[in-house]
Amino acid sequence: MAEIELNHENYEAYLNQHLVSADGGVKLFKAAEHTWAGTSLESVFRELHDELTDSHAQVKNLIERLGYQVSAWRNVSAGLAEVVGLVNPVNFTRHPYGKLAQPQLDSLAGAIRAQQMLWETLVVLADVDDRLDKEWCGSMIARCEDQRARVAKASTETVLTRFTVQPGE
Repeated sequence: MAEIELNHENYEAYLNQHLVSADGGVKLFKAAEHTWAGTSLESVFRELHDELTDSHAQVKNLIERLGYQVSAWRNVSAGLAEVVGLVNPVNFTRHPYGKLAQPQLDSLAGAIRAQQMLWETLVVLADVDDRLDKEWCGSMIARCEDQRARVAKASTETVLTRFTVQPGE
């Protein structure tokens, strides 16, 4: 039976695409921190932003450690993500209890799920790529699950303020 070989071109492109996506995800969490500034959730979103910033750095380091190049076009995309993050397109009103707050929370959970899928993919690839640490990838999956749980809890705790009104209002 022939030995399986990695398609390095696809592998490198995949990792770089996740790095670009992570640029945007970090900005989304910074925007969420601003949206919920002054509420009990501000610190939750600050912590999540910090953790996603760390995860972003870990993906970048992984690309380099595997001997791949961080894509040059990623820098252009990162600049675009910076501008988009300032605008906060998902919740441009930045109102934590307004019409756009729930889609913002849904987007945050989706961003974390996308990151989790990266780590799940790498767990499978660890069987072929001995440069990967399966246990480390598993710990990153657990981290993502915890992050999504915190976003879900924030949503659950605040959903009634967005979708209900008190009698007489």
